[in-house]
Amino acid sequence: MKFLMRWKWPILGIGTIVVIVGFLAFRPDKLFVDDVVDESLSDAFVTDSSAAPPATTTTAAPTSDSTAPSESSTTTAPAPTTTQPSVPLAISTGAFFGIDHAASGTATVYEQDGAYVLRFEDDTDIQNGPDLYIWLLEDDEYSGGEPSEYIDLGKIKGNVGGQNYELPAEFDPDVHKSVLVWCLRFSVPFAAAPLA
Repeated sequence: MKFLMRWKWPILGIGTIVVIVGFLAFRPDKLFVDDVVDESLSDAFVTDSSAAPPATTTTAAPTSDSTAPSESSTTTAPAPTTTQPSVPLAISTGAFFGIDHAASGTATVYEQDGAYVLRFEDDTDIQNGPDLYIWLLEDDEYSGGEPSEYIDLGKIKGNVGGQNYELPAEFDPDVHKSVLVWCLRFSVPFAAAPLA
């Protein structure tokens, strides 16, 4: 009994540390708390609107008589041609399905001026979890297990709501045909969406 009393506080201290480390490693709270994101499609393709209008210059015409009033001439740069700005075009889309977790919503790939963005639409609702990443796969259907080749788009911004992911230069819409939400910590899939 004396032995237990003597080691009571160190055992409690070690037990507390183990519980805290276990909580931080497994993050069970993530299964019950939603991370909501509210990005719009217009946020995905930011254009540079800082171009200033053409400058107007005024020059004085040369005169031979210094007492004569000077005449001014105004020249204006030619007016820019007006063209309609391009708009994002949906090139592929697919519905999320859960893999041993709840998932619903839509994933869409948009293209504008040669740039691509993967968008989780506003209806996205995927069960949350720790350490979730977004991967693009070449297969048009996820077949299980950890894929050997994928494009890693980084950590998920949130499990609910609209969000945008810029696609890198190696993305090819004719090759990359599905989206996978992968839990890196436990090496398990959470959701997938085939793109067609």
